[in-house]
Amino acid sequence: MPSKQQGFKLKEVVQDTAYHEQVCNALDEALKRIAQAEPAAGARTLDLSTGRYVILSDHHRGARNAADDFRRCERAYNAAMAYYFRMGYTLVILGDAEELWEERPAPVLQSYDHSLQLEARFHKEHRYIRIWGNHDDAWAYPDLVKEYLGPIFGPPDLQVHEGVRLKVCDDGQELGSILLVHGHQGTSTSDRWAGFSRLVVRYIWRPFQRLTGVSLNTPAKDWVLREKHNVALYSWALRQPGLILIAGHTHRPVFRSKPHAVRVMEQLDELESQLAAQPNDLQLLRRVSELNARLEWVRTQEQQKPSVEGMIAFEKPCYFNTGCCSFLDGDITGLELAEGEIRLVRWPDEHEQPLPDILERASLRGVFAEVNS
Repeated sequence: MPSKQQGFKLKEVVQDTAYHEQVCNALDEALKRIAQAEPAAGARTLDLSTGRYVILSDHHRGARNAADDFRRCERAYNAAMAYYFRMGYTLVILGDAEELWEERPAPVLQSYDHSLQLEARFHKEHRYIRIWGNHDDAWAYPDLVKEYLGPIFGPPDLQVHEGVRLKVCDDGQELGSILLVHGHQGTSTSDRWAGFSRLVVRYIWRPFQRLTGVSLNTPAKDWVLREKHNVALYSWALRQPGLILIAGHTHRPVFRSKPHAVRVMEQLDELESQLAAQPNDLQLLRRVSELNARLEWVRTQEQQKPSVEGMIAFEKPCYFNTGCCSFLDGDITGLELAEGEIRLVRWPDEHEQPLPDILERASLRGVFAEVNS
């Protein structure tokens, strides 16, 4: 654990006001562009009684070499594709699906043709939304989308967006909107200096990574940068009336504006208090033990230093994060919007079966009530 002085310094870094404003200003501009790009009818509609969406991000599909972060997650991902297609979900790919800073498009798409064909089935049934991120920003150019993704996805022509808004309705009542965006906007290496960063990764980092197997995935490994960016995303979402932001980019699942590890810690604290009053309750002891195990699993999976958890208090559940499809243990996480709920899920489940494991769940109507309060 850090000293008190170190803790203050970490908090100063995480609460970098200039950085937050930079990200917030970039998201303001992105939202304007997204609104302008919407059809005349406006934002898409998510009806809580019938809508089913699954949102996944940050696959970082490579060319099946040592620099490829998706290889170990391919099995879980393909199983998820089969499940969600048959269940009638709309699939949202929230950016950084392909690792195009390290690789050219052709070898990546050839390496994962089957996974992409599983995605293409959603597109053919008009149940597919693609959003580009900083590592696959080649898809911001329609000519490149047509050249490389067109042959895979086929008609209708695939559109890849900077972001998408969902207007959320329940029984005819509009509750608010959900903004789906990768979340890299405003960061220097990912936004303003993306071209230079891409060259560094492709011609300097990639040869080194192939030799060593060391993964880049920043901010996935820099826990202070990751927390700082999560705070910036939350700060922006907090300013938007009636809006929930769903992003990726940081590779860290966030539910109701809190990292998953913090949510587990809160549940654990509550149960520890109950166990202290009922020390002979074996069922309660088992639940406490299971949550302790889950906390350490989350910390290890996210390469998270415990000292940073809960450093910043978030007031409203206006920000959610998918996590990623490139965890080192082969698991993937994502968000489901279905049956009137928002759910954080992990594949495979806790028994290593090809099924979704629901880690967190909340009523979307309840979340919007808190956001609008």
